[in-house]
Amino acid sequence: MSALKNILSLHAQRYPGMEPRDYVKLLYQSEFGPGHLVAEGDALETLRAEFAQAAEEHYTPEYAVEAIGGGLCRAHLDPRCFTDADLPLLSRCFVRSARPRGTLAGLWEKLGTLTAMAWAGELPLDPKELELFLSLYESEGCPPLRHSKGYRELYHPHYRIIDRDLALYAPALRAIDALLRNSDGPVIVAVDGRCASGKTTFAQKAAELFDECNVFHMDDFFLPPAKRTPERLATPGGNVDYERAATELFEPLRREEAVAHRRFDCSTMTMGEPEGIPFRRLNLVEGSYALHPELRNYATLRIFFTCSAEVQLSRLERRETPESLKKFKERWIPMEENYFGPLSIEHQCDILVDTSRLPAPEEQ
Repeated sequence: MSALKNILSLHAQRYPGMEPRDYVKLLYQSEFGPGHLVAEGDALETLRAEFAQAAEEHYTPEYAVEAIGGGLCRAHLDPRCFTDADLPLLSRCFVRSARPRGTLAGLWEKLGTLTAMAWAGELPLDPKELELFLSLYESEGCPPLRHSKGYRELYHPHYRIIDRDLALYAPALRAIDALLRNSDGPVIVAVDGRCASGKTTFAQKAAELFDECNVFHMDDFFLPPAKRTPERLATPGGNVDYERAATELFEPLRREEAVAHRRFDCSTMTMGEPEGIPFRRLNLVEGSYALHPELRNYATLRIFFTCSAEVQLSRLERRETPESLKKFKERWIPMEENYFGPLSIEHQCDILVDTSRLPAPEEQ
């Protein structure tokens, strides 16, 4: 609960006019997300109306995004940061974040932390007033709440609750959205970067936000044994079959044709049969070596994902077996770094996404 305590303390500092209702609203949002708001009506039209209101009020929030726990954040409708053209994408992020989540037990656990902090004098709250509010709140069935009148008059809040990682991905998502709106022809997005930095997760979530999207994985193009000569493997990025990636994947996409590529299975060291995938305008190619010098010019947009070495190791420890983790430490990570550095991959990109600050699942 240390992360939750930090969030409560931070909001108390930023918004000293918060009342019990506003603290409870914050915790309700962190537990259940925005699902109840999506159910109230058309998300995009409601968003457009509130954004227009924010513009009329010259809304200038101090923070663009604020973490609220539960892997969620408040994304403020700042007219300095958003335009009308951004709203459909923001609305899709909001709707996607409104999936069912949370429990009443989870909410009351958080409310218990709030109460304990109030009694300990760690928040500018009268604990007796808070407990009276919570008693009434429980008797009403713990419904979603509006901000208090005092909070609205002081801060004039305009925001949407979205997944915290979607907020972090915002520059990349907006760039993809702009290309789809303002250009013709295929949009090929290469997503390169360090292992465990979130490339695959980003590609999956982006595909859910955009219609007619294909996702391809560079893992399918690892170098087969017949090509693994010492000279090839000594070359930065030489352990990817960039020749086959060009002919089976990137060239057909550039020609707006269906893709029939073969997947290389690292566990069996064999090549699969050609798999036909219909052409779609948006194509995300994710994985290390997606921006190999022999491939990077195919990309319409180049994105680099990174994270600190400490975060990378922590994520790998959670997801890999001890044997697999040893291979990452001794082989795969050094090979990646020998590719990123000498070839200046990060500096060839349009957008850098650093996921180091995304909380681990147990910290959300």
